[in-house]
Amino acid sequence: MRGVLLLLAAVVLAALLVRVSMEDPGYVLISRAPHEVEISLSLFLLVLLVVVVLTYFGVRLVIRVFYAPRDIGRWHDRRNALLARQATLDGYARLIEGDWEAAEKILTRRLSYSATPLLDCLGAAYAAQRRGNAEARDDHLTRARALDPDHSEAIELTRARLLERSGQTDEARGVLEHLHEQGADSGAAQGMLVSLLRLQQDWRALEEILPQLRRSALLPAAELETAWRDVQCQRLSEDSDRDGANASRVWSSLSRRDRKDPLLIGAYCRRLMDTGDMAQAEKLLCKTIGRRWDGELVRLYGLIQTEQPGGQIRVAEGWAKTRPEDPDLLTTLARLYLHAGNRDRARALLVEAARHGGGRESYMELGLLLEAAGDGDKALQCYRRGLERLGQPAEPMPAVSGGELLPPVSEQTDSS
Repeated sequence: MRGVLLLLAAVVLAALLVRVSMEDPGYVLISRAPHEVEISLSLFLLVLLVVVVLTYFGVRLVIRVFYAPRDIGRWHDRRNALLARQATLDGYARLIEGDWEAAEKILTRRLSYSATPLLDCLGAAYAAQRRGNAEARDDHLTRARALDPDHSEAIELTRARLLERSGQTDEARGVLEHLHEQGADSGAAQGMLVSLLRLQQDWRALEEILPQLRRSALLPAAELETAWRDVQCQRLSEDSDRDGANASRVWSSLSRRDRKDPLLIGAYCRRLMDTGDMAQAEKLLCKTIGRRWDGELVRLYGLIQTEQPGGQIRVAEGWAKTRPEDPDLLTTLARLYLHAGNRDRARALLVEAARHGGGRESYMELGLLLEAAGDGDKALQCYRRGLERLGQPAEPMPAVSGGELLPPVSEQTDSS
């Protein structure tokens, strides 16, 4: 638009000059003794215009030649930046496709010109690990930190993730603990550290850092609560003494609300059972189940073997009046009757538990009972059904004929 306006202005100016020169051409006299030059005004103006234009373009040419190295350098940088951006896109495309070697090579090709050197190095580190080159992985991470020191925490988090994935849990833990000591204000770092300590089952270390994690409030309260419960369960289950005094001290230190938690109650009762304090475990479980039903605690109640199983049976039979088809309760009653010596009743209850969707324990208990009775074929059938139900939700079994103890194992299972 600007060029068009200048062209129109030049045309208008030229037309005016032509009109003026036709009416009165005028003249320009240039005198310097002993010479004189006389030319028309229009020709003088034309020559002047040509001189000005040539001077302008001459000066422009000199300036461009003077700044040519700078301009060429800028063009070169722009071209390299464009190629680096394209290399990042191509490298991550190869990364998604699983071509690890090509991805690593492309991502590190133009790091010096990349606008995102951190992403390129982290992608290359991941590719190097996937192709089994831990040394190259570490080199890429070190280079990432040198190129982008402002994001060192993100780089170290990536290092920890890659180390954990490669099975180097101790090294990953060292990286995360170092970040924690430096006061890393990242929920991701804290969450990874908690997960890793739980994976390694280092409950003492987890217990030490939990107060700091609560103060920082970077992790969800539910996640911290779960970690705390895991720690308390481990403390209650510690086999550090023979009389269970340590578990009793831990139990006494818990709040009233925590002592109503089914998970903690189960851990404490298992420790009481391990130390032979069956009466205390039976009393606590009976009180808890009567207050709030919990299938895991009900199953645990059936594992308690007191000197008078009849009392436990009466308690469980009382629960059965309101829950006659509960598979957990039926399995517990079967265990209690078995402990009391009534195998027929125990067998009937286990079959009933299986029919109402009993889990793996019902089948395994029934298999053991049948095997002890010398019925190996039906015991094997129960074992196989127990394995089939491993990890599956409890579902009622289909109706079967009265002559069968349990429905036959599926043909698909047999063929496998």
